[in-house]
Amino acid sequence: MSTPQAEQGVLRVGAAVVGISPRAGTPMAGFAARTEPSTGVHDPLTVRALAVDDTCWITVDVCGLHEDTCTRIARGLPFMPERVAITATHTHAGPCVMPGRLGGHDPGLLEEIVVACHEAAETALASQQPATLHYGESRGVEIARNRRHPERAVDPPVQVATFSDEAGQVLAWILLYPCHPVVLGPENRLISGDYPAFTRSVLEERSPGSVALFLPGTAGDINSGHRADASYSLSGSTGRTMEQARKIGEHVAASALGTPLLPVFRSRETSAARRTVGVAMNARDAVSPSALGRQWEAEAVSAEPGRRSLLNTWKQWAMDRSPDDKMSWRAPVSVFNWQGLTLVGLPGEPFLAATEAIASELEGPVFVTGYTNGCPGYFPSADEYDFGGYEVEDAHRYYGMPAPFAPGSAEALVRAALELAGEPQ
Repeated sequence: MSTPQAEQGVLRVGAAVVGISPRAGTPMAGFAARTEPSTGVHDPLTVRALAVDDTCWITVDVCGLHEDTCTRIARGLPFMPERVAITATHTHAGPCVMPGRLGGHDPGLLEEIVVACHEAAETALASQQPATLHYGESRGVEIARNRRHPERAVDPPVQVATFSDEAGQVLAWILLYPCHPVVLGPENRLISGDYPAFTRSVLEERSPGSVALFLPGTAGDINSGHRADASYSLSGSTGRTMEQARKIGEHVAASALGTPLLPVFRSRETSAARRTVGVAMNARDAVSPSALGRQWEAEAVSAEPGRRSLLNTWKQWAMDRSPDDKMSWRAPVSVFNWQGLTLVGLPGEPFLAATEAIASELEGPVFVTGYTNGCPGYFPSADEYDFGGYEVEDAHRYYGMPAPFAPGSAEALVRAALELAGEPQ
């Protein structure tokens, strides 16, 4: 299905922000080593919706959303469900809102998020007006690091798209930067959007009344410079402060604001499509979950508090295992096209290589982001499995999944995205 534009190069665009308000004491997601709930809110969390013609992209300031929650949200909106994409910004300073994963969920807060998504999308749709699309990207930002291979230099671009009214005033922004929002470590107990919240604030201050959406890209192996297992302990977060999150967020925003933007118009149509891909899980442990559980229980007795919290999470994972565990998952892949700007939404935490594989095959500007329409764990590229590490061997336990996704799963998502992008809508 596609929507002809009423006027060449002009889209119908509306955007809206709705706040969500976790209470002090709400459990926080993102770190199994975190031992205590939140003590308060540093910066308000939000739901943000961007309605472009008859499509809608929503972002939510949480670590992840369950695919069932995303389906429920999409089915309650005034859009066709396949023309809706819902992305978690993946802040590790957000509340627990994913049933069965990442520390569980607060039912009342989850319901508030669902309602906020509906309100934001409906408000964005009602506020639509003619707008033109511009795009640009800049490299040399020097924030992102390959956390699995520090010796490998990476330089993903800050990508920014703007939607401006007839007077040239920016109505909405989309900014994508693939770098884990984990500047704030497990010892932080203030709920926050991490560095993306500061990035958005700078953009919105530049154009008062505008709405900025942040997309976290495919950042499964990318952060600001520490190894993933540094978060196994409460003592491994030196320098991961709110001030550092502010500096990084403002630096990313400055890179975007310094980027020349060019008009995008390669197509007269807005299109959207979604496909579900079956992906398998393969156990990698040499012994049974019950045997692992006994090992972790013994180690926890003398472990420091952060490590003990992590081991208890793993022990619970072992206790939850059953021979009836389903060793596959249905992965939703979304591809939108806004008159030549392609947006790809992948689930979970793909590695940066997924973006490179998709963008290299498509013409025109391409946004590729993970954490969309469900977040069940990591999707490493196939060549990363031999290196092991947290993303390959351990993360599935905190995610509450029976096993890691099998090699080739990330590549299956990439193939689906490219096929959808190449199909007439």
